Amino acid sequence: MTPQGDCIIAVSADKAMEDFPVDFRRRLRDDNAVLEVQVECNGVVDKITARGAAGLLLEHPTDLVVRKSDYIDGRTLAVKADKAAADLSKMLVSELKKDQPVKVTLKLK
Repeated sequence: MTPQGDCIIAVSADKAMEDFPVDFRRRLRDDNAVLEVQVECNGVVDKITARGAAGLLLEHPTDLVVRKSDYIDGRTLAVKADKAAADLSKMLVSELKKDQPVKVTLKLK
């Protein structure tokens, strides 16, 4: 990665879309689904709220992208997010820069 990769918040995840339960993927493919994405690093937490969509493919073997737009491709996990990487708390971004483990929790509401 380079400093220009400012929309990437974590790499080398131990889970991929294929690891998500079938029911979770089914529920995410609903236009009314609301997904809370919690990002935690060294005790600093921020949350992103995004939407599911009927057209989600949920098929990429490695990448998970939460988008502010409604664009969907195989990498898209959720759309219409209330934050982009640039909108995350400065404290969290500071911790992410330290190359420490990151915990991402996905919760359908």
